Amino acid sequence: MASCSSSRKAIMGNAASETVWKSGECVVAKANIGIADSKGKGTAIGGTLRMKRDDVVQLNATYVLGIQVGTLELTKDSVLVVSRVTRQYASFDYSELSSLLGRKISFEDFQDIFWGEGKELNLNGFEWTYGNFAKMTNNRKLPSEMEMKFANKGSSVNITFAFSNYRYDEDWSVRTKFNASGYANLSIEQVVQIIALLIGK
Repeated sequence: MASCSSSRKAIMGNAASETVWKSGECVVAKANIGIADSKGKGTAIGGTLRMKRDDVVQLNATYVLGIQVGTLELTKDSVLVVSRVTRQYASFDYSELSSLLGRKISFEDFQDIFWGEGKELNLNGFEWTYGNFAKMTNNRKLPSEMEMKFANKGSSVNITFAFSNYRYDEDWSVRTKFNASGYANLSIEQVVQIIALLIGK
């Protein structure tokens, strides 16, 4: 285990947070994750959001009894996606993601979203928005709602996140660990193909 020691307009109706965070500060929140297609079919699962300022954003999805089913981890160097259900993972850097989305994108862009500091993404059929800030102690605020939308040829997949019970926490592993030898390694292009198949259903 490792320890953790600007104002723009946000979407969904709330102003961006003006909270000043120090590098290395950590917060943890409960997450409720909803997944739905354009026909209204979907599912909901729980999870946990963990963030260390200027280092990592880690989102874990869990089923009942806390069984972990998937992880999205954003670090300064790369993006890691792990599916423990299908035993697949993908790890790619931001240059690959930038090439795919058609514009330069970095860890700081995602960090601004998760910490509620004013950026949103709207690129090539992919949108990521946030809002409705929740108060922590000392009047600090973080987004309590987010939405990711993948759209293609009139169909879409929406992933919504509701975050609650934000708290300061220093006792968690800041990197995801799993036995990669037991998982299939997917390229970023294969991840996109999987998303496209989900949209097309």
